[in-house]
Amino acid sequence: MKFIITFNDVSGSLRTEQVLKHRSLPCVIDAAPRSLGATCVYIIRTEAQTREEIAAILQNAEIGWAKILEDM
Repeated sequence: MKFIITFNDVSGSLRTEQVLKHRSLPCVIDAAPRSLGATCVYIIRTEAQTREEIAAILQNAEIGWAKILEDM
């Protein structure tokens, strides 16, 4: 499945990009669309089996995020 991860700060998005690439998960850092109402200017687009898989990766890396949304 494809997901969008939103963040409260830029450092979270940059660290997430590094962590996901290290784990060989596809990811792209992108500008946050205004429609998401994200407080950060960047989002991460990625793919994983489940939302919980992404949440666990971020928790283990001690990275804070705002939302994990399904990407259409």
